[in-house]
Amino acid sequence: MLDSLATMAPNLDVYNGSTTGSGDEALVVMWDGPDDVQHPRNWTPVRKWRNVLLISIQATLSPMASVVLAVGGQAVADDFGLTDEYTPTLPTALFVLGFGLGPLYLAPLSELYGRRAVYLSCFAMFTVFNICCAVSPNIAALTVFRLLAGMAGSAGPSIGGGTIGDMYSPERRGRAQALYSFGPTGGSAIGGVVGGFILRGTGSWRWLAWIMAMASGLTSLASVFLLHETYAPFLLRKKAAALTKSGVPCVHVQAPGPVPDRGSCCSDLAVVLRTMTRAAMMLFTSPVCTAMSLYMAVIYGILYLHMVTLPLLFSAESLYGLPSYRWPEALTGLSYLGVGLGSVAGALLSAALVNRTYASMKARHGATSRHAHGDAGAGGGGAHPNSEDMDDRTPEYRMPFMQVGALIVPAGLLIFALTAGKDNVHWMVPLVGAAVFSTGMLMTYISVTTYMVDSFETYAASALAAVTVSRSVLGCIFAFVGNGLYRRLGYEWGTLLLFFLCLVITPLPTVFYYWGPRLRKIGPFAKAAPGSSNTDGARPF
Repeated sequence: MLDSLATMAPNLDVYNGSTTGSGDEALVVMWDGPDDVQHPRNWTPVRKWRNVLLISIQATLSPMASVVLAVGGQAVADDFGLTDEYTPTLPTALFVLGFGLGPLYLAPLSELYGRRAVYLSCFAMFTVFNICCAVSPNIAALTVFRLLAGMAGSAGPSIGGGTIGDMYSPERRGRAQALYSFGPTGGSAIGGVVGGFILRGTGSWRWLAWIMAMASGLTSLASVFLLHETYAPFLLRKKAAALTKSGVPCVHVQAPGPVPDRGSCCSDLAVVLRTMTRAAMMLFTSPVCTAMSLYMAVIYGILYLHMVTLPLLFSAESLYGLPSYRWPEALTGLSYLGVGLGSVAGALLSAALVNRTYASMKARHGATSRHAHGDAGAGGGGAHPNSEDMDDRTPEYRMPFMQVGALIVPAGLLIFALTAGKDNVHWMVPLVGAAVFSTGMLMTYISVTTYMVDSFETYAASALAAVTVSRSVLGCIFAFVGNGLYRRLGYEWGTLLLFFLCLVITPLPTVFYYWGPRLRKIGPFAKAAPGSSNTDGARPF
């Protein structure tokens, strides 16, 4: 029974004192009041930030590994005798695809068995698969092991947002989210820069995989001793198990709404299967999840297209008839500095402003709501026309900041499109365009992540997994076709095509600011979202 109840998370913002039954009544296991030090939101700042740092490192190393072989793509092609333009991109493209497949089961399983077990087991496997990549005898083996490494390494980028949501309230999670979110975007740029120097210093692409294996191994070891469990239902299950072992009868974990009858509990296998399909169900049944997933898929796909094609623009010699700045081969990895510096700028802006923006919007709308209700009570002719949504729209307070980022993204693409490879334009200008793009991208990424956590606190990891699946699939496609796209259209029109695509989706944050509260109430997971008018306690799946 406890296994099935673990899929039903208590409301983390509502605390109740422990209650004991008498006679045949069960003891309901819950937090010991609002100040219970065992609750992750009441941990000390040091313990919280230690967890944030560890998951941020994991979320940075995985994207680093995704791009390092993009820098060494030509070395891989030379080693295995590859002559076409597509096969050398497969190790990068399949790694990104693995990023999308992994969260389908890893994120929901973290809601069933806890976050820590998923982090530790997956990053250990990520270490092993990087070793396998380093000793791969052919391109087929390398591609398969890269796919598996991507699946294992997706734990950090996919469930980290849920972990931060476990530890921080909406008003306080923005800064931690900014630090964590640098990894899934900025880590790719770091991988490109570091990969170039590793390749130069060692002369072998295999050392790229060996270095990643060493770094991930050390991080796995540190996580064993320093990473703590944060998922509240799992912690309550442990508390219930300890009480049962001590002889307290009929112990169960408090869940919102009625507790299922003993006879209706599903088998462990059914619970696992149901949990593993949750991310896919959210992707196709929740309009909020679908829209945000598609938005991030487009932005993330463009990022990985840049990661694969930047070495073309700055390569030592012209490839596929495209213009090149002809940088020395050892310095080609420095072309990722534009994306990296933009990611740093986006992270700093988000850390400084995302919490302030949220608090400002909340205070502003709180005052508007009080004024509207006050007018109604004084005979002012009724409530504010949007008063039914005032208390339900707190997740939408993320949208103004996201809209700013959404406007910056196409601006960066336009700069890159009009300057890349032009003889009369300095090579620094397209790198500025890449930096502007990545600044806006990180701002939108952080906004989307925090919005999904705010909207689906109970199933935040599954919601973020749906976003990760979409963006990784499109990232895989863009990484695979990037060389061919620019070969046929050139840097200018190839990037302008992406610019116009971004322009179409730019108004999405504004649309969600006004319509988000209604859209979040559509679908079977609406009852798990804050502000839902459904209070019967039922839970989907």
